[in-house]
Amino acid sequence: SNYFCILCASLAIYISKHLALSGNDYTLHSPNGTIESPGYPYGYPNYANCTWVIVGAEHNRIQLVFQGFALEEDFDILSVYDGPPSPGNLRTR
Repeated sequence: SNYFCILCASLAIYISKHLALSGNDYTLHSPNGTIESPGYPYGYPNYANCTWVIVGAEHNRIQLVFQGFALEEDFDILSVYDGPPSPGNLRTR
């Protein structure tokens, strides 16, 4: 699966087999898709906190491909978790 990602501040991507979130979070169940920050290609609001959940079948790989990516130094963070957000599931930050 390929996800082409353009991301926002304080973003956490959870890679999970069974996790589903509600509210202002986004959940992807399709074999591929595009992730964009709110308001893309324009700026996103200050203190934006976006969460995308990518749900895949057990033993399947998920590939993230970044076509465009910009962070504001000292303010923006990208975290990728394998499962729910906890220190043991953190894959990259």
